[in-house]
Amino acid sequence: MKKIRIRVPATTANLGPGFDIFGASLSIYNELEISLSSDPKKAKFVIVGEGKKILPKNEKNILWKAMDAVFGLLDVSDKYTLSSFNIKLTNNIPLSSGLGSSSAARTAGIVAANAICGNKLTKSEMLDLGIKLEGHPDNIVPAFYGGVCISISGPEDKFEVVKLPIPKMQAVVCTPGFELATERSRNILPKKYDIKDITFNGARIALLTKAFCTNDFKLLEQAMQDKIHQPYRAKLIPVMQELISSAVKAGAYGACLSGSGPSMIAFCNSKKAKEISKVMAGVWKKETVPVKQFILDFDGDGVKII
Repeated sequence: MKKIRIRVPATTANLGPGFDIFGASLSIYNELEISLSSDPKKAKFVIVGEGKKILPKNEKNILWKAMDAVFGLLDVSDKYTLSSFNIKLTNNIPLSSGLGSSSAARTAGIVAANAICGNKLTKSEMLDLGIKLEGHPDNIVPAFYGGVCISISGPEDKFEVVKLPIPKMQAVVCTPGFELATERSRNILPKKYDIKDITFNGARIALLTKAFCTNDFKLLEQAMQDKIHQPYRAKLIPVMQELISSAVKAGAYGACLSGSGPSMIAFCNSKKAKEISKVMAGVWKKETVPVKQFILDFDGDGVKII
């Protein structure tokens, strides 16, 4: 087996009202290099970049868990262990930030293990496994497929993917210097919703779809409004509404929480991107919170063996 190199994009989920439905891939990438180890006692697991000091380099790593799930599915678990491989992860996606770092790891692991086994699983089968491991489709779908995706649940927990046109705009991401675990951000959501909130979001999902399909980005300010998750998660990110309004005032088409946060994302034309990034970072700096800033394109490919 030759060395396998895999590149996976960051992702943003929900896009405002599309909770667990909408997702898009963005131009920050994690890379995996993997090869067979000639001596299990000398096998290496190296992590560079984000999480290099805190991510496990053993069987608890979620990339390895995803690989092992593939080996189990293909009935070759007895053939491969962690010490069978030399692994190098180069992580550029911030951890627990609402940019799909866990989906990127699982996607890379699934694709790598499938390649090692001779590509016996289809992309759809790999995606089904990824959704099962991830627990929800909104990040892992665009990690596999690239672009802007709608995930539609069907019988037997199978998902259909609908791709929308890749929009001709940029994404400005502002990531504060603290992590927010997805589990915590999900647990803050209510178990029941008022019917008015459901219809509010349904109308905006329709508007959001129209905006992407027609390139009518003036619709995004209204289309990214939400009553299902952002009002509740604002308790964990008190300046959320200020970030959204300041981004729109600076020229963004629309802005929202990225996934479960704490990153916030604004969509704009390229001429406005730097100013919007500066304004959003300024909101956090007033709170004495350090930030990372990204001006990104939409990734059209999803995961790739390179």
